[in-house]
Amino acid sequence: MATIGYRRVSTEEQNFDRQDLVCDKLFEEKVSGGSRDRAALADMIAWVREGDVVVVHSIDRLARNLRDLQDVIQALTDKGVTVTFLTERLTFSG
Repeated sequence: MATIGYRRVSTEEQNFDRQDLVCDKLFEEKVSGGSRDRAALADMIAWVREGDVVVVHSIDRLARNLRDLQDVIQALTDKGVTVTFLTERLTFSG
């Protein structure tokens, strides 16, 4: 079991300072949340294994909209991964 962090900011000029995560492995990217091309997110989903915990600072860092959020959480929980959002204090698991 590993704790996996995912961080995203919308532009190259922004930094990850407010998204402080304690984790074993970190995936991060600088791309608009509206973009469908989020390589680090795809890599993270492919990399995680059953029993892992994905930690994200807040929901808006992971998903573009409610449908996208449902799809990403479903993809992760289908693999036996738990997803935790720190700001909202929400956790999803299979």
